[in-house]
Formats: sequence, C-alpha cells, structure tokens
Amino acid sequence: MSCTSSDDHVLFDLENNNTLKFIDALYSFKTLYGKFHRYIAVFLCVIGLIANCLHICVLTRRQMRRSAVHTVLTVIAFCDMGTMTSYLIYITRFEFFMQEEGYPFSWAGFLKIHAVLSIALHAISIYLVVFMAFIRFLAMDAGHRKWMMPQPAIIISTIVAAAIFILCIPTFLAHQIYERSDTLMKQLHTNQSIELKYSIGFSTNFEANNCQLFKWNLWLTGIVLKAIPCFLLLTFTFALLKKLHENEMKRRVLLKAPINGEKPRRITTDRTTTMLLLMVFVFLITELPQGIFAILNAIYTSQFHGYVYMSFADLLDLLSLINCYVGFLVYSITSSKYRQTLLMMLPICQSEYNAVSSPKERTNTHPRMHYPDETISTKLALSKNQSIATV
Repeated sequence: MSCTSSDDHVLFDLENNNTLKFIDALYSFKTLYGKFHRYIAVFLCVIGLIANCLHICVLTRRQMRRSAVHTVLTVIAFCDMGTMTSYLIYITRFEFFMQEEGYPFSWAGFLKIHAVLSIALHAISIYLVVFMAFIRFLAMDAGHRKWMMPQPAIIISTIVAAAIFILCIPTFLAHQIYERSDTLMKQLHTNQSIELKYSIGFSTNFEANNCQLFKWNLWLTGIVLKAIPCFLLLTFTFALLKKLHENEMKRRVLLKAPINGEKPRRITTDRTTTMLLLMVFVFLITELPQGIFAILNAIYTSQFHGYVYMSFADLLDLLSLINCYVGFLVYSITSSKYRQTLLMMLPICQSEYNAVSSPKERTNTHPRMHYPDETISTKLALSKNQSIATV
C-alpha cells in the first residue's frame, strides 16, 4: 500500500537499532503465532457454531422468547454465527488450501465480502449489546414496560443492522479484485487457454491522494463502529448498575425490619449485575483494541499498518472469535433459568431429571413457585424491586 508522503505522521525511526529490533520482534511473533492460528480458529469456529445453535434454541423457547433482551440476544447469536461461518470458510480455503498464484473470481469475490462481514457483524453485535443495556435501564421505570416486549426489539435490531451495513459500504468499495498479471503473461507466452486467477487488494481510488479515502474509512471504522459503541456500552451499563444499587439499598431497608416476628432474610447479589459486568469486560477487551488499532492505522497509515497491524491481525481475529461466545457463556454462568432450560432440552438430562425428581420436587422448582412463609407485603416489595433485575 503506497500511502507515504511528506505530511505523513512518523511513528518509527527506522534508523534506530532498538526500533528495528522491535519491528523484528513483531514479525517473529507473527510468524510464530501464525503457525497455530488456523488450527485454533477452526476449533473456535466449530465449537462456537454449536454453542450459538444451542443458545438460539434456548432463547427461542416459549418461556424465554417473550423478553426483549432475549430477542436481542438471539439476533446477536445469529450475527456471531454469521461471523464464525464466514471465518471458517475463509480460514479453510485461504489458509489450509492457499494458492499463491491466485484464486478463481468467485473466491476473490467471497474474500471481498468476508472483509465487510467481519466488520459489520461485530459492529451490529456491540451496538445491540448497547441497546440491550438501554432496554434494561428504561425497564427499571414502570412507565417504560413497552420496551420489554419483543416487537420493538425486533424493529430496532433491524434498523441497527441496516444502518451498520450502510456504514460498511466504504469498506466494500475500498477493496478491489485484480486479475493476476502472471496468469495473463503465461497465457500470452503459451497461447493456451488458461483459467484466469484473481487476487484482492486496495482500490486505486482509495489509495489516491496519499490514501485519503482509505484513511477516512479507517477513522469511520475505528470511531463509529468500535470506539463509540464501547463508550455507550460503558455509559448505559454504569447507569444501570447505579439504578440497581439504589434499588438494592431500598430492598435492604425493607428486609432489615422483621415482618410478623420473622427473622430478616439474607440478601442475595443480583445476577444482572454480574451478567452485565462480564459482558462489558469481554466486549471491551475484544472490540476496543480493534478500534484503537484502526485509529492508529488512520494516523500512521504508512508505518503502523505494515509493521504493527499486520503483525497482530491474526490475534485480533482471535479476539473477535472469542467475542462470539459472550452470550452463551455469560448466560450459562449467571442465569439458573437459562441453565435449567438448556438441560431440559438435552434428552439424557431430561430423562435423568424425570427419573430422579418426584412430581412434588418438580413443582417446587417451577419459576412461579409459592413461598408460604412470606407475607404479601414482603412479596410485593421484592417484586417491585426485582422484577426487571432477574435474569
């Protein structure tokens, strides 16, 4: 990529020995990790597709699909499956069966589409996580119960997906399919009909004027599709955690006073707090570094892209694949109702559960089980403060 000019920002002093050693270390890391990346990626994609299939099956069960949050999580799971499917095809075709002389036009076209999907689907996922935090924050107020319905969630998710794909049009235009000149020369010298081979590179229009359009696209990717959703996610999450903390304080006041001579009940930690903290942590460590790299690419295009970004490209892809496990893992860890529904879907677990549990025990484990030792006032106080905070 020829993006060098006198007004470019310089990141590395290529005449400094320490700088050259650092660049050599980056290339050594790329070469070392590159030997294992394709095997790790295939493993993560296959297991991730199975996990997200189970995730979708659980979230679309009758007792689960009436929630807007579960609807959004279902859309995120479909995006994650699209990401892993595209990457599995890419890593299989272009890593295990690499052709240095080029590829047929159809495979070059797939590579161009894959470059867009890898960015768009991740952006859709993180913006939907922001939307999920927004839903839960509004749902703390009884006047916004309509946001807990699945219909608005479907509409907003569709709008978000359409907007992201529109924003990714420059990324699609930034890549161009080229005919391999070596195959053309071979055809001219041999006078034989040889299948043309193609490769993909950056568009000449985006490389013109010191890669001005290419840099603007990097700014768009780094800020709008990475940095802004991470900031919004932090903002809504902290606002929600603050609201949950206020409700917990009110709940503690109510539970400290004994009712009808009963002993105060033990206060339990809200599962939603744990779930959101885990999701924020995983999304930030997987998405924010990619946004920072994209911004640095835009500032130091001539050096950062070739020396740093390309050395960590496989590692960034690995973080993106790990990100595809967030919904399944977090819900499996934090939601007992989710785990129960998942286990009941497995024939072996269901038969063992029916054999071990008596009808009375199965009744007592129902989500709407009855607690005769609680007074009506206690139940009303708990339901008011916990109806939205329960996963």
